Amino acid sequence: MDSMVIIFFVLFSAFVGIVTYMKTRGGELDTSDGYFLGGRNLTSKVIAGSLLLTNLSAVSFVGMSA
Repeated sequence: MDSMVIIFFVLFSAFVGIVTYMKTRGGELDTSDGYFLGGRNLTSKVIAGSLLLTNLSAVSFVGMSA
């Protein structure tokens, strides 16, 4: 069971990395503007997902139980 979780985590992390690379490979990542904005190639769904998942951290879950 534990090895399956680790394998799934590694595969999912690789998938996210590949999708991010494919989305940002055509953009200008040389400048700070291009780096922080993903070359202005990211869609609103990707940005919204990033904001949502950033807020769903362990700190948020610990704070919500109080």
